[in-house]
Amino acid sequence: MGTASPADRRLARLRALADPTRLRILELLKKKGCCSCEEVGARAAGLCVCDLEKALELTQPTVTHHLKVLREAGLVECRRLGPWLYCRRNEAALAELGAEVASL
Repeated sequence: MGTASPADRRLARLRALADPTRLRILELLKKKGCCSCEEVGARAAGLCVCDLEKALELTQPTVTHHLKVLREAGLVECRRLGPWLYCRRNEAALAELGAEVASL
């Protein structure tokens, strides 16, 4: 989202949040919990997509689609460790969006 105007960025973030599954993903990432794929450094990296699949009872492609929308909006950061993809919330972007909405 580097070249988007602030208004475009805000709109993209709000659109990303306008889906119950994506809101649930953000809630799960906030709780973090324990990743079932015990990889070195996994806890700091966030939750594995496989854990999100189980918690949401959705397929991997569906979860990946929702994560892509959240990533493109800058609300989630993902990192690959070995065969697994770990995701975490971008707290700075979420706080920025909260402040922008509060100022409306």
